[in-house]
Amino acid sequence: MLKSAIDLLVDPKSGTPLTLTHAVERNGEVAEGTLKGDGRTYAITNGIARLADVGDAGQRQTQESFGFKWQQQNTYTSKPVTAAFEEWEVKRYGFASAAAMRDYFGSRQRILDAGCGGGLSTGVWMKEGWQRRPDAQYFGVDISAAIDVVKSRLGHISGTQFIQADLMELPFAPGTFDTVFSEGVLHHTPSTRAALASVVKALSAGGEILFYVYVKKAPIREFADDWVREQIASLPPEQAWEAMKPLTALGQALAALKTTVAVPQDIPYLGVKAGEYDVQRFLYWHVLKLFWNDDFSFDENNHINFDWYHPRYAHRQTEEEVRTWCDELGLDIHHFDKQESGMTVRAIKRA
Repeated sequence: MLKSAIDLLVDPKSGTPLTLTHAVERNGEVAEGTLKGDGRTYAITNGIARLADVGDAGQRQTQESFGFKWQQQNTYTSKPVTAAFEEWEVKRYGFASAAAMRDYFGSRQRILDAGCGGGLSTGVWMKEGWQRRPDAQYFGVDISAAIDVVKSRLGHISGTQFIQADLMELPFAPGTFDTVFSEGVLHHTPSTRAALASVVKALSAGGEILFYVYVKKAPIREFADDWVREQIASLPPEQAWEAMKPLTALGQALAALKTTVAVPQDIPYLGVKAGEYDVQRFLYWHVLKLFWNDDFSFDENNHINFDWYHPRYAHRQTEEEVRTWCDELGLDIHHFDKQESGMTVRAIKRA
């Protein structure tokens, strides 16, 4: 880590300044060392400040789940996956292209990537030469071992720093960032609203937050998803990954039918609208998440189902809840994209 980046850190428990000791520098950066806070010490290893001290059991399980998932790099780095994700992400956030998204972030001064994972979502716009202003800085923060994965993938790019920390206890003073990006992470915490409040606190007045959260699905699917999660979440990640495979295979088999079903009338109490549906997609949206995309490998599809079912925390929200939270936290929404999967928001923090 650059010493200038370390100077921005505070003790995540107390908010008091941190003091660097026992520093070992390599290539002009702090590779190893100790950060002393308010009666606590934190390590710097591999150039990453390790500031995550997770007390919540459900959050520890989620930490382990995502640490495992993002280490399976062969399941999300292929061209079909990254291309599909890029198209989906760019459109949801209201950008004309990935280049326009990169120009936007490169024009910001200091960015917090709240839950960067293995860098799949960040990689859409984080490329060599991304900075459009010389002082543009990016701070990737993740609670899990994924922080080492993203550093290995994106750490060679100038202006990047990586920190292992809990979004519920961020190691930054209020108003440190003019931009917060959080793609599909806030709902993987004990409280989506509390996580949103935490990252908004780190945002300066007039700054912009961009985030995506899950939306509540049809009632049968909500029940079935919770049922499967109860069976899967208690398993070690490796076992859960294997346990997902029969469900992924069912999604594959249903997709192979290449047949449709016509729903003649709306069924409001089941969240079903009239229309013609592919059978696999009808079941996917209304009964049970069994993702399948023919362009992806089996393991790539299994990754997406594991991502949904294994983390203990995977809250779903209504549009009314998200809009209310934003207003309560002093955010003025200027872009709102709602799809069957979730809601993508861009908002400015009021002075």
